[in-house]
Amino acid sequence: MSWKDILVIVSEAEADEPALALAEALAQQCSDCHLAAAFLTPLPDEPLAYEPTVVAGVWAELLSRARKEADVERKKVEARLKQAEKACELRNAEALSRDLGRVAAVHARYADVAVLTRPSEGAGVELREEIIEGVLFHSGRPALIAPPGWKGKSIGKRVVVAWDASREATRALSEAQSILEKAEQITVVTVDAKPKMFGHGDQPGANIAAHLSRRGLPAEVRNVDSMGRAASLAILEEAQALDADLVVMGGYAHSRLRELVFGGATRELLRTATIPLLMAH
Repeated sequence: MSWKDILVIVSEAEADEPALALAEALAQQCSDCHLAAAFLTPLPDEPLAYEPTVVAGVWAELLSRARKEADVERKKVEARLKQAEKACELRNAEALSRDLGRVAAVHARYADVAVLTRPSEGAGVELREEIIEGVLFHSGRPALIAPPGWKGKSIGKRVVVAWDASREATRALSEAQSILEKAEQITVVTVDAKPKMFGHGDQPGANIAAHLSRRGLPAEVRNVDSMGRAASLAILEEAQALDADLVVMGGYAHSRLRELVFGGATRELLRTATIPLLMAH
């Protein structure tokens, strides 16, 4: 496995246990990987008020409270890392909530892959999405997303490649080479794919499967009919039917009110996936 530098990004010990477990499993699959954890502390934005002295006092109190709460979680993470079989370096970073995604991206640039926990329902969903968004669109590195409750011991034995013949999907497949090299089963899945000169070619999935074969990675192709389902649901159901332990796909974005907003399939998979996702943009 050519990945040698693995970074897991965390902010809560319990909520981020899946990412910690996944990063450890990934590190165990290579003989000399370096494993590090970046603990992120989100700081509250400056409150709005007409009186500057009032703002300064209130904000100072909010900052102090946020740091104290983060310190409690950081100690829990430190205790958790001491129980790990593989040594893990702990790094610390803090930033205003709106900047945390960019800070995470900076840390991810100095690793081969960044491992994070996917957002689930409840408080903090938007902040977690922003952190993943920051890594995915600003770091230049792949993001490996662990679903809540993930407790596997290995990853990448049975891989589904969600293929739509796009630049993003191609980039994700390239980033996944380190895992694909040891895969026992690789399935290229297309959804409602149609032959097209500037896309899938005459036989959807056939060209990329042939490319994988030339790299010593034989893959089968499954062209799936969505039958009215969302593409994300069709991909997940196919992955579950194949008993896959990883889905590789491109991460998509488009401009809206925010600088970058997840595309529909990307957001749906991030919120619903029960299988780890390797995504790249």
